[in-house]
Amino acid sequence: MHLLVLGGGGFLGRHVAAAGLAAGHAVTVLSRSGSAPLDGVEALAGDRQGDLSALDGRSFDAVLDTFSDPGAVRRTAELLSGAAGVYGYVSGMSVYDPEGPAVPGAGDPVRSPGSADDVLQDRSLDKLGAEAAVAERFDGPAPVFRVGIMVGPHDPTDRFTWWPVRLARALDGSADRTVLAPGDPDRVVQYSDARDIAAFMVSALDRRLPGVFDTVGPGRAQPVSAVLEECLVAAGGRPGDVDWAWADEDYLRASLRDVDEEARPLWFPEDQIPQDAIDASAALAAGLRFRPAVETARDVLEQAAGRWDLAAGLDPDRERALVRGR
Repeated sequence: MHLLVLGGGGFLGRHVAAAGLAAGHAVTVLSRSGSAPLDGVEALAGDRQGDLSALDGRSFDAVLDTFSDPGAVRRTAELLSGAAGVYGYVSGMSVYDPEGPAVPGAGDPVRSPGSADDVLQDRSLDKLGAEAAVAERFDGPAPVFRVGIMVGPHDPTDRFTWWPVRLARALDGSADRTVLAPGDPDRVVQYSDARDIAAFMVSALDRRLPGVFDTVGPGRAQPVSAVLEECLVAAGGRPGDVDWAWADEDYLRASLRDVDEEARPLWFPEDQIPQDAIDASAALAAGLRFRPAVETARDVLEQAAGRWDLAAGLDPDRERALVRGR
């Protein structure tokens, strides 16, 4: 298949391009820069809200769109209707109504104007508008992939990467062996390696699967304590090599008011996520699979290559103060 990725230069887009190449497909990306994220990928320059002439006269077997502007998505869906076999859209789990079920899935209520007043409302309504635009304007299968927290190599937030890096430093003696850990060790967490999401999207597009897929991992009930222990193993440690200092979520929430959520390590309280979990059963039934956390942790640790200046994390003095005050 010939796959067009609209926005192929970002975190997920890069992994979609890689997954397409790995599956033997031809991959083209459209971005403002017009640069290819990987060798073997055709790059086109274009502006989603301006010049799209690079797509004139082109046809593709499949399209994947990651953009959040409903008007721009409507424009490309119209342009590519009849010129592409399937048009997939990447949405997010935040579109579900915060007042709905504790574990929502496809078919459950979504947000509407006035249904909530939080930092995710406007972005979520844009995603829903884009979902509708594709369904209305594209003449063909239009699967929707609602993603959650994504981690893995090239993650610009470093929110998952911080854990194996922090633990590696504890093991080599360059940081304390007492490690602050968030909340209840038995709290189940959901996150996804972006490479697994990308591989599923490429496969679903190749099969022209219709419908809405909640592509949220890890596909099994896994408590935060188990994920952190896998990060410890990835860093070269064994159970008992560090002392976990579990801190109450309310205490952490109050203590980290000055730290933006995107700058905290993953699974410090995710105040922006109102649901307990997301039902990913439809995507799992369609073939979505997730690698173990230890594999993701090893890969991000290798890419970090000893960096400590991560985009997310805690200053050692701040972490010690939080441990003392819990």
